[in-house]
Amino acid sequence: MMRTASFLLLLVALSSVLNAQDYFIGGKLGYSFPTNIGRSSDELGFKDVAENGWQAAFLGKWFYNKRLTLGCDVGYQFQDGSDFWNVEQYGDVSASYQTIRLLANGAYYFSHNEIRPYIGLSFGAYYLINSIDFASSGLTNQSVKYTAKVWKPGVAPQIGLLFELSKKTMLDINVQMDIIANMEAIYHPDAEPDYTENPHEKQNQISLNIGLLFGL
Repeated sequence: MMRTASFLLLLVALSSVLNAQDYFIGGKLGYSFPTNIGRSSDELGFKDVAENGWQAAFLGKWFYNKRLTLGCDVGYQFQDGSDFWNVEQYGDVSASYQTIRLLANGAYYFSHNEIRPYIGLSFGAYYLINSIDFASSGLTNQSVKYTAKVWKPGVAPQIGLLFELSKKTMLDINVQMDIIANMEAIYHPDAEPDYTENPHEKQNQISLNIGLLFGL
């Protein structure tokens, strides 16, 4: 009898906990700005070689309680190369920078009202795909073409506002900084011609994001 009562109490407690947990899924769009943070002023940085870019992501949030969420961020970003690569007198060149993010996220909310300011931190893996295609027009062939692909760990602190539009709809607006482990510069002395892959090294950036989340 005691075991049956204990089991029933456990089921009631578990049901209460599960009913208090809110799950939301949705997506976001963002606009990113490459930065030279982590590089000295006389060094080539990511801001010098890449333009601003757009990103999109799938989001998930679980309200562990009214002040804390845990979640995920799975996204894609594309950026063109900047005017740094514009060398028309030497030939045609195109550059692009793509990023795939697989991140876990935690956020703390300073209130549980309809408007909730928060701070958050994401961490996980970034798949970086950097491409250069330079077709030389000179008398000697100086053409360079490569695509560098690498996984890198990173973290992304955020500050934002969560708006409760309804019990099952949330609007999320935030500023995020992606801090990615160094994309190393690799010199290829035996290539014809010789070249340096990813001369900017660090690939950090800041983004403005807006997302919409729907309760399950």
